[in-house]
Amino acid sequence: YPTSAEMFAAYSDGEIQGISRVPAEQLSTVLNDPKMATYTGRRPELAMVLLNLKDTKVDFFQDVDVRQALMESINRSIIINQIFHGQAIQADSPIFPGTWAFYSSSPIAFDVDSAQNHLKKAGFVVGATTENILSKEGKQLSFTLAYPDDDIHRQIAESIQSNWKAIGVEATLEPVSYESLIGEKLVKRDFEAALVDINLSRYPDPDPYPFWDQAQATGGQNYSQWDNSTASDYIEQARIAIDRSERVRLYRNFQVVFREEMPALLLYYPVYTYAVDTTIKGVQMGPFYDPSDRLANINSWYLLIKRGSQTT
Repeated sequence: YPTSAEMFAAYSDGEIQGISRVPAEQLSTVLNDPKMATYTGRRPELAMVLLNLKDTKVDFFQDVDVRQALMESINRSIIINQIFHGQAIQADSPIFPGTWAFYSSSPIAFDVDSAQNHLKKAGFVVGATTENILSKEGKQLSFTLAYPDDDIHRQIAESIQSNWKAIGVEATLEPVSYESLIGEKLVKRDFEAALVDINLSRYPDPDPYPFWDQAQATGGQNYSQWDNSTASDYIEQARIAIDRSERVRLYRNFQVVFREEMPALLLYYPVYTYAVDTTIKGVQMGPFYDPSDRLANINSWYLLIKRGSQTT
């Protein structure tokens, strides 16, 4: 069907019994239909803001207190509830929840007071500008945030920009095509901050090596150029360890270091919502690595059909 509205109309007319993916704008209509059951699973994607930790023009990103402040001042609940209509999960680790390698000691809280304290600790104070932008030794806490040029990412970028402005941080938004964001900005390390989505479809192993190891900082996918030997050692050992429990321990240690250092600002994991007629029973859906995974237990689905006095 060309549009989600036409697909839902086909369901209402009895032409189909399921909707493969319910978009956010159609969710309320589907939820209000008593004859439809919805099932939700986490998609293998992670949205985050990457910070260029090697760009001397924004060398304040190298201060962990600045990074923590930027993270704590983002109201991710607003992004999830208002932009995605609740169809996302707050991200607190670069490893997906629901996997054996996931570890998170506690959620990263939205805390403006704590964010401001981090900036004070880093030495940033209100400067002489009318915009109340914080500065340190004459250098303003100001940078450019590149983002994919579409409506959803524009809304996310504007929400983050507003959050940062409230604590004295100025972010100039730069919309670019997805191809340019990857090929020109990230690959060439020619960015200050960038709103990105990491897609790990069809990649069930939780190995975070490609994005965070030191060896990937030049020419690889460690676009932030995070240079942490301890974190790199953990993920290098984990990807060659045979024993699962040892990998669990190493990835847990990696996530603890990541949380302390905050080399990137984690936002959310999007979710996938599938809807079927309530006459179809036995449907289950959990985290998946490809949309077709929603059909993984289809051999357990069944119809409830009443024949005379018997139900089958």
